[in-house]
Amino acid sequence: MKNLLLVLLFTGISQFLYGQTFSVKGQIKNPQNEVVSFATIAVHSTKDSSLAKADIADENGSFKISNLIKGKYFIKVTAVGFSPFRSPDFELVDKDLEFQPFMVLADTKQLSEVKVVAAKPLIEVQNDKIVFNVDGSINSTGLNGLELLQKSPGVQVDKDENVLVKGKAGVRIFIDGRPSPMSGKDLASVLKSMNSADIEAIEVITNPSAKYDAAGDLGIINIRLKKNKKIGTNGNISLGTMIGITPKYNGSLNLNYRDKKVNLYGNYSYGQGAWHNRTFDNQLLNNIAYNKTWHGLWRDTSHNAKIGMDYFINAKNTFGISANGRLSNHNGGGESQTLIGNRYSAKPDSAILNSRTSNPEKNNNLNLNVNYRYADTTGHELNIDADYGIFTSRGISYQPNTYEFPGSDRPAFSRNFVSKTPTDITIKSFKIDYEQPFKKGKLGYGIKLSDVKSDNTFDFFNVLNDVEIRDTDKSNNFVYTERVYAAYLNYNVALNKKWDLQLGLRAERTKSLGKLTSYKQNDLDKVDTTYLNLFPSGAISYKLSGNHNLNLNYSRRINRPSYQNLNPFEYRIDELVYSKGNPFLRPEYANNFKLTHVYKGKLTTSVGYWRTRFPVVGLRMPYDASRTYFIAQNLDHTQGFSLDISLSTDITKWWNIYVNVSGYHNVWRGDVTNGVKINNRTTAANMNAQSTFKIKNNWTIELSGWYNSPYRRIDYNSAMGLMDLGVQKRFMKDNATLKFTFSDVLNTGRGGYHSEYAGVATDLRFKWEARMLRVNFNYRFGSSEIKGARNRRSGSEDELNRIKGG
Repeated sequence: MKNLLLVLLFTGISQFLYGQTFSVKGQIKNPQNEVVSFATIAVHSTKDSSLAKADIADENGSFKISNLIKGKYFIKVTAVGFSPFRSPDFELVDKDLEFQPFMVLADTKQLSEVKVVAAKPLIEVQNDKIVFNVDGSINSTGLNGLELLQKSPGVQVDKDENVLVKGKAGVRIFIDGRPSPMSGKDLASVLKSMNSADIEAIEVITNPSAKYDAAGDLGIINIRLKKNKKIGTNGNISLGTMIGITPKYNGSLNLNYRDKKVNLYGNYSYGQGAWHNRTFDNQLLNNIAYNKTWHGLWRDTSHNAKIGMDYFINAKNTFGISANGRLSNHNGGGESQTLIGNRYSAKPDSAILNSRTSNPEKNNNLNLNVNYRYADTTGHELNIDADYGIFTSRGISYQPNTYEFPGSDRPAFSRNFVSKTPTDITIKSFKIDYEQPFKKGKLGYGIKLSDVKSDNTFDFFNVLNDVEIRDTDKSNNFVYTERVYAAYLNYNVALNKKWDLQLGLRAERTKSLGKLTSYKQNDLDKVDTTYLNLFPSGAISYKLSGNHNLNLNYSRRINRPSYQNLNPFEYRIDELVYSKGNPFLRPEYANNFKLTHVYKGKLTTSVGYWRTRFPVVGLRMPYDASRTYFIAQNLDHTQGFSLDISLSTDITKWWNIYVNVSGYHNVWRGDVTNGVKINNRTTAANMNAQSTFKIKNNWTIELSGWYNSPYRRIDYNSAMGLMDLGVQKRFMKDNATLKFTFSDVLNTGRGGYHSEYAGVATDLRFKWEARMLRVNFNYRFGSSEIKGARNRRSGSEDELNRIKGG
């Protein structure tokens, strides 16, 4: 692990070897003074005409290109239906430049398709979020959604596949701008079925404004799926394999057609494979040792598809409809052996428990969206979205258990169980967002109505003589409904050339009802809760100079308990471990502050403070003399400080480096079950780094990795980290890409934790199949010629790139 940390630090050793940078901005118009949307803007060096930066103008014809060093340049503008435009030469010396609108003339001939190959940066630091562009990393090829989150700045994935930010749970996961109703293993299953070929970017928003849902006390992570935005008919195909202990396969196809009136798009992806893992779980309970060795195998086959259409009614109005679905079959079974014995006995292994579990599960997910957008040239914009989604899961767990007693005349015996866990979730939401100019600023307001229903059944069966007999004491049905009514007001204004202000207030009324139906009498058969909360937010930005920018923001957030954690019934995970819900869980409430400094657009430093009331933690408690159970409980509070440093810069023309270091100090306090008092604190850090080397003839080499230092919540968690090495070759006129990645070069894909409270001591170590060779081929294709299109002034980009959190 030390070698890995040294390698990651080496990739950032040249972080101060960069110069002052500037930006240029302007607008593209035609001779009729109409804006030209989506023109290609390319900045070239006057010295040798080499390309310095390239980008696409937005729907209003505006562009801004940043991170240009001192020097002399000219700009080339190309747009379908117009003749190429070349600006006069200009020089960047000591300030940013803003040009008068560039005028482009209509071309009377049909133009060939304009193609610009300009890679997005790996990381973009924006005012309200950090964006991890998946295509910016060779070593992200072939990863699933959960593995990509581990590579994202400041994000961790713990031993139970929970997503953490700064060592703390509570971040809300969005997929394509829509909140996921799932959590825990259900969410992990969905993320693992997603392929990097379908993901455009991961957005980490730690302090969202009032426009976003208040859920998620540490903010929002939005997984933005790909959508082609080019004119004409085009697409790409991707094929990949991962060779580890066993081979895995994946592939995807993306198609898009776009003209001046309609945009049609669709994609499909497929993944199949088996992943191996090992776990060593040593537990001490009532002076009896339980030493468990687990060899797990996760098999998964997934199909993902998305189709949609945008219809541009006129220059101001756009109507859209989309549908995406996911089918997955997986099995997370394995073999285990548990050695059981008295801690002080000369023969500690008085009993041996052998188990071979199988957990087949089928998940289906479908989401439908209808949207409408109005936008004029005076700054008025209306967005309306209606969404409907369903998620179904059909899981079965087979748990055969055999006890043996070595050195004893006691005969072996078996205890076999089966559990069936069907789940049905429906999600309905409707939202309206409106923005307009107001008092030299922009005023936004809107409403959102959402309704989630989760129907969960747990049927437990004892298996006797190969016959399944329902255990009515351990079977139940739990239906949880949650309705949230929200309204918000948000205002942005530039006070002067240096100061910008944003203020917002969001109100949310939550009504939830959990109903338990069971054969066994239970006093906690109904959980009915209603509460109203206000969530203020604000941000103030100050531009000290061309090189220095400051931003201070604040937001109040909420994290509501999941339906699994509220179910008061208990269920069996395996022979020795149970789990039960807690109907008395309270929502978490967080206040977050963050001060950010950006230097020359390359070095970003942030200092944060947060305090959360009633944080939810998972505890492992004694169930009886030989078994334990997991339960979620509220602590009194947690608070902490953080320091984040991000650097992205070109060391040379052929060497680019990105480094992100996130350090934090957390304190956890509260009283929980069995008289346990929690008063823990931790100081820890996470690191992500990537070095990219561009070689001749379109070859690129990439070295990347991540590292999480040891940290503590309730448990003491050991350090984790990986380093990957990749190479990429572009050919066939840059339309084809071949990537090779050797992941987990140092073979450090392992972790563990230690805990000791309530009479239960646990030492757990695990290792997953991280070391493998990944190979991916990608080919882009499209029409070579289309008719000249008339200028489009409407906001014609699909709203899937918006965070639709409210």
